[in-house]
Amino acid sequence: MSIADLEPDHIAPVVALHSADDGTRPEASQLDADQIRIGLARELHDQVAQNLTALLVQTRTFARTHQHDREAVAHFAYVHASVLETLNRLRNILYDLRGQSVMDGDLARTVKERLLPKFEQTRMKVRLAVGRSWPDALPPETCIHLYRIIQEALTNAYRHGGARSTEVHLRVTGNLLVCTIRDDGSGIAWLDESEAFGMGILGMKERAEILGGLLTIRNRPQGGTTVTASFAKEVLLWQSTPQPSAS
Repeated sequence: MSIADLEPDHIAPVVALHSADDGTRPEASQLDADQIRIGLARELHDQVAQNLTALLVQTRTFARTHQHDREAVAHFAYVHASVLETLNRLRNILYDLRGQSVMDGDLARTVKERLLPKFEQTRMKVRLAVGRSWPDALPPETCIHLYRIIQEALTNAYRHGGARSTEVHLRVTGNLLVCTIRDDGSGIAWLDESEAFGMGILGMKERAEILGGLLTIRNRPQGGTTVTASFAKEVLLWQSTPQPSAS
């Protein structure tokens, strides 16, 4: 059985190490089980999820360097889709182990209800604009990655940019779904990429890569920063790619 075949129901017997008749108090048994689940989630994230993420990024890089070879590109696309699906299932397992709920896919509502209230009592006002063509629901894993990108961009605007006004815009342009976060802060002085990105920005770029998209960060001429994450609509369907024929 591979990690892709694991589901939360298969995890439960692994972490339930203490039975009711082992002489241990129920409270202690539950505490131990919770600690084991958290530790297992940490190990799966650090040792497996991060390696899968790196493999995902590499397959995209290899596909770009071999784009003249259609057969190679098709095989890389299959590998990319397979790793993507495995990573999706693994992350769902991690959410279950940590006792976290998976988002239902309604990104606009999730941002409005979970993220915007965190800034209501701060100096920074956040406005959410949703285009008419923006889908009502996205695959849960896609929703999570986009939510984290928006969260990181808003946090950077507030903590580092000193912004007082920020807009989150979700829209569809042609075949692309585009998420834009604009702020009126101080901008980023080292955005010429001559210096290494911080972990937050690197994390946003990696999440965009996982979804097969592109993330750009630009200083605005009038001041502030614009973070744009764009994705092909086909990628967001999160469907498995059929295995290529051996012939």
